[in-house]
This record gives sequence, C-alpha cells and structure tokens, in this order.
Amino acid sequence: MPEEESKPNVDWKDWKDKIVGFWNNSVGLNKIPNFLELLEKGLEKELPMEPGSEDKEPIPLGEIPVDAKLRDSGWIRKFYERIFPTSHIFRITQRYGREFLDNFMPISPGDYIGRGSYKFVYKLPWNQVVKVGKSKFPSDPLFGSLYKEVARNLEKYLKPEELSLKDFLQSKVRSRSAKDDIEFKFRRLGLERLQYWKLKTLIPDLVLPTRFYMGWRVRKTPWGVPLVSLTPCDNQKILPGKHMKEFVRLREKIPQNPIADALFPKWKLNFDTAQFGVISRPHLKRIAFDFHRIIEVTKYLAEEEKLIFDVHSENVIITFPDYTLKLFDFHLFDEHLYEPSQENPSPELDHIRMIEEFIRSFEL
Repeated sequence: MPEEESKPNVDWKDWKDKIVGFWNNSVGLNKIPNFLELLEKGLEKELPMEPGSEDKEPIPLGEIPVDAKLRDSGWIRKFYERIFPTSHIFRITQRYGREFLDNFMPISPGDYIGRGSYKFVYKLPWNQVVKVGKSKFPSDPLFGSLYKEVARNLEKYLKPEELSLKDFLQSKVRSRSAKDDIEFKFRRLGLERLQYWKLKTLIPDLVLPTRFYMGWRVRKTPWGVPLVSLTPCDNQKILPGKHMKEFVRLREKIPQNPIADALFPKWKLNFDTAQFGVISRPHLKRIAFDFHRIIEVTKYLAEEEKLIFDVHSENVIITFPDYTLKLFDFHLFDEHLYEPSQENPSPELDHIRMIEEFIRSFEL
C-alpha cells in the first residue's frame, strides 16, 4: 500500500526550480581536483579490497538488476566463453623490479554475466562484479578530447607504480606497435578514471563506487596453455534493485521503412513503475528529484564542456527496498563526435527526454 502523505502537495515546478537553483549556485563544486589520492582514499571506505561479512552472503538472483535482453550476448560470444572461459583476474602493478600480481579474483563457469559496449562483465564469489575492457581501436569516438587530456598529463591520472609498470612492460617488447598498444591501454585506464571523477564530483551520491586498475585476465584453453591478456578493469558492488530499462513496456512501435521495421524495430518508451510493486509517492518524488539532478548535469556538461553524458536506461539502477538512484558504466563523448537522433537537434536531448518520459510515468 502506498504511504500516506501528511504534508500538502507541492507543485512539481517548484521542486524543479529548487533543483535548478541549487545547481546554479553549486558550480563552484564542479572543479576536478588533483583527484587520485582523494579517489583511492574514498574508495577504501566505499569499496574495500577485502570483502566484509556483509558481502559473503550472495544476493538472491531475482534481486540482481539484470536485463537479459539488453546484456545477453550472442551465441558466438557465449560459445567462446564456454571454450575459453575466464578462470581468474589479477590486479597488476610493479614491485621488486618486476610485475606484481595481487587481488586474486577467481571466476567460476557461469559467472560471465554479459557485455556492455566497452566491457565484459563477470560476477565474483562475493557481491561484486569485475568488468574487463574490450579491445577497441583508437578511432572509436570514446577517445576524443578527454583521452587527449589524459595523454598529455598521464602522471595526473595514473599512480606511480602504474607508470613504472607501463615503462617496464614497454621495455620488454621490441616492436613499435606493441609499445603503442601498451601505451594505449594505460591511457584508457586514465580515461576511465577521468570520466568517473567528472561525474563523481558533480553528483557524488548517485555514482556507484568504482575502482579502476590495470588487470591481467587469464583464460583456460582446451589444450592446457592459458591465454593471458593485459587490459583495464574495474570493480563495482552488486546492489539489489532493477535497471531503469526493466521498467520499460514496449507497446507502441515507431514507424520506419519496411526493412528497418523488420531488422531494427524501434519502440516508444512506455514505463511501468508498478511492475515491481507499488512505490510510494514520497519515494517517487525522491527518485524524480535525483533524475532532475542528472538532467542538470547533462545540460551542464553539454553547454559548458561540450561533452555528452551518455546515460541510457541500462546505466541507471533503482535500488530495492530503499528506492535510491545509482549510475554506473557511463561514458562521456565529445559533442561533435556523438551522433544525435533525427528527432533532436542537440544530442544531449536524447538522454534528457528519455529521463523526462520516465518521470512523467510517475504521474506526480
């Protein structure tokens, strides 16, 4: 049953004006400090390396936010994961004048959850996931102005032991292409941190704590020789809840040409907030308030930094039973490299209008 409200109803426009006013008065908080030390210090509390007692009891499968249609891989990828399963992942740094492996993360058969656009996701025995970076070309639109910023100031975004590891690994290979490949992977690690910290600075309570590091992934092979690859990784907690995507009901198809209708159908987003139980009005107001904060962040990044906050319905979790909002696995693209839709002249409006459609479904 919905909770009864003791306070009189407040016009939603007043709420929205308060959010905009708070945001405009708080832009002084939006500066990115020399963040590596602050980032790691905070994560030790938010995301400890060693799982505590609360992490040992697995979250029931039905409470984990997994959208099978979104994250389910094709049969080729599933077959590959079965023939060459990932057995474990290490964090790799440099100590004692050589590579040093720590934070052993074992992965059992069936722990491959799926993939995003840039990462593969595996469940760990405790209530965390490890996300392994996919191989990407430098021509990918992800590697725009922020990547160039990282490349110019790599020491700002990598720890000293990571920089030493990069130099050590490059000294072990001869070809220019192999050295460039190692350089690219370490720059990508710095890019992940920079994107994360930009959003973590703007809306710290809504961004899911994430630890980034250079990883060493080991795959089993049928002939007994392991496949080892160096790749950027990150860890996040698993939270009980549902993706925003899981509240979608596909009822109304958007008309296109016959070929596109058959191969790439598009649907109007219809949200059903009651399909996982009745959410009380006060909780809906709090969720709507946080969504409007995300809208203001999206506008700010687009207008002030010419960056598109690439937030989709699969990057948002509504946690249960406290009904809080969390963001994860987002990326920032240069405005001129992002492809807007035909409906919206400015690319960030795609994301803003999707969020506004979700808020309208609350019927506040």
